[in-house]
Amino acid sequence: MLNKFMVAGRLTADPEIQTKGESRLCKFTIACDRPKRKGEENPETDFFTCTAWNRNADVIVDWFGKGDMVTLVGAVHINRYEKDGQKRSSTEVKVEEIHFNGGKKRENTATTANSYENPYAGTEDDPLF
Repeated sequence: MLNKFMVAGRLTADPEIQTKGESRLCKFTIACDRPKRKGEENPETDFFTCTAWNRNADVIVDWFGKGDMVTLVGAVHINRYEKDGQKRSSTEVKVEEIHFNGGKKRENTATTANSYENPYAGTEDDPLF
């Protein structure tokens, strides 16, 4: 079975990192415009909640901010829960790969670009799936 999801869009806010035990977690939202339909003035926008852990979380927090364009590949997870006696669900994308589309290094962090090895180096010609 295959659970792969790819989205290109803009971050809706600056990502922030949280610590859960020994792990680092970054939650953020990507806004992705749908193609315009004939006669529509503005396209509809879909919003995707994303989570990244550890190294991916560090890279996202260090390199991206509100409005930056990213392409992410991940797996879709549906979380089911109960609130006030009502069954509910939420959908999130667990980030597996990060592709940069015009991101920039934030000035307020001490990490340098050389601190991370590019795990995707040499894979530019590989198929996405």
